[in-house]
Amino acid sequence: MTLLIRQFMLYIASGGAAVVFDFGSYFLLLRLGTWYVGANIISTIIGFFAAFLLHKFIVFGKRDAMVNHFVRYCVLNVLNIAAQTLLLYIFVEYLRMGEGDGKFLSWAITILWNFFLYKYFVYV
Repeated sequence: MTLLIRQFMLYIASGGAAVVFDFGSYFLLLRLGTWYVGANIISTIIGFFAAFLLHKFIVFGKRDAMVNHFVRYCVLNVLNIAAQTLLLYIFVEYLRMGEGDGKFLSWAITILWNFFLYKYFVYV
């Protein structure tokens, strides 16, 4: 198995674990009465920390440059939060999707480009 395929499979698995944190906290916050946009931002931050650690240590096997990787990861994820929140707002307010469906679709769109950005921008 090539390194790229192995890393991608680990990326999917570790991302799945981070999604549990992200979506779990999102739906919990919705049940607690939090506005869906605020719930999205908070849950994305929770998933962010889980994904950073899993990707850094497990997927890409990086043990050095913690600050450098974290700063780059933060930059990428700020852009992701903005993109996901904008997409979520469009899906819910203009396309009349449910809040859960809108969250999933906005997340799926941004997750597609992340593997390569992590590999070639964040963990270099």
